[in-house]
Amino acid sequence: MLGYNRVILIGSLTRDPEIRYNPKGNRVVKITVAIPQGRDPRTSFDYFDVLIFLGDQKDPTEKMRKGQRVLIEGKMKQRRWETPEGQSRTKVEIIADSVEQLGTSPGRKAGRTMGKDE
Repeated sequence: MLGYNRVILIGSLTRDPEIRYNPKGNRVVKITVAIPQGRDPRTSFDYFDVLIFLGDQKDPTEKMRKGQRVLIEGKMKQRRWETPEGQSRTKVEIIADSVEQLGTSPGRKAGRTMGKDE
């Protein structure tokens, strides 16, 4: 059975990027992106958690702040776990292959892109 898992999102950061370290000691940046939905984009949003695994790469979000518009390319990943009370939980996250800052002033470079080959 063939499948295809590719996501492209354009939205705004809901808070400043957060750097964490996974159990192997590698840097991981977590951001949440709000995507306007419906007829009134001021009141209805979908929210997506995005993980950026950095390794030795430079952090493409280091100058990004809450409200910054971004373009994310990556894939969806579903996590499953059980709470201490025995309830099953699932969450879909976006694993970013590239992150680009949008909305810079005219004449400036649109942003830094981070990809697997960097």
